[in-house]
Amino acid sequence: MKNSLNLTTVILVLVLSAIACSWNRSDPGVVVNSNASAAATPEQSGEPLSSGAESQFAAAERLIAELYRQHDADKGPFRERKRAVIDKYFAKPLADMIWKNEQRPAGEMGAIEADPLYDAQDVGIKKFSVGKATGDAGNATLSISFESYGQKKTIIYVMVREGDAWKIADIKYPGGYTLLQNFREYEKNASNASDTAIDGDFAGKYRVGETSCTVKPVKMVYEVKWAKGSGIEYFFSKEGNIFESEEDKSGGRNEFRFDDDNHDNGTFIRADGKIFSVSRAK
Repeated sequence: MKNSLNLTTVILVLVLSAIACSWNRSDPGVVVNSNASAAATPEQSGEPLSSGAESQFAAAERLIAELYRQHDADKGPFRERKRAVIDKYFAKPLADMIWKNEQRPAGEMGAIEADPLYDAQDVGIKKFSVGKATGDAGNATLSISFESYGQKKTIIYVMVREGDAWKIADIKYPGGYTLLQNFREYEKNASNASDTAIDGDFAGKYRVGETSCTVKPVKMVYEVKWAKGSGIEYFFSKEGNIFESEEDKSGGRNEFRFDDDNHDNGTFIRADGKIFSVSRAK
């Protein structure tokens, strides 16, 4: 009886040992992950930059798009002549110049002779788009592009932060000049013209067709600087009230022909034969 009990005990011990071994044996086809609970939850993706540079640039893009919408609706800073409207879009240095230009007397030619948002006097806009702004937290640039009468054009906006808003610091045109430079050049020419213009002299500022020029006597010739472009032409007194330029590459000459001795009104005959009206700007 005793031997039988001992045998039973031995068998029980062996069975329990076998069960314990099966519990501890790892399945070779299963990888045990001690961080299983963490792996079960997908990693959170980054949140959109709701207050970062990306959203700030979007605000700059919206400002330019709104500027053109207002302009095309005959509103905005170049239509309404309201300081608050100008300040909404432009940084203070440029806003001051635009506002000063808008205070000119009715009928007096100012610094802006073409549409400042399209860089043209006559436009037929197609395929207009506002590009993506790039830069940093305080400065950015973006471009707008369009077609006008089949010609593709791109204009670049220089933006700065004033407080918590984007403002336009300057506008760069395809011709290599900017709106800020145009205002500064206009003021410089106006100052020079006021120093040299004398009634009866061929000097001062003139309207020539849809553009303008500033005439300054220099020794025995007249220096003519056109509103757009960096070139200067020199004109010589020919006879009567006629002033003739130097020959161009084709051998042609430009001419001012005035109808009166005060040189207030007349015509401008371009070297190619095209004629424009001329009048002294007030």
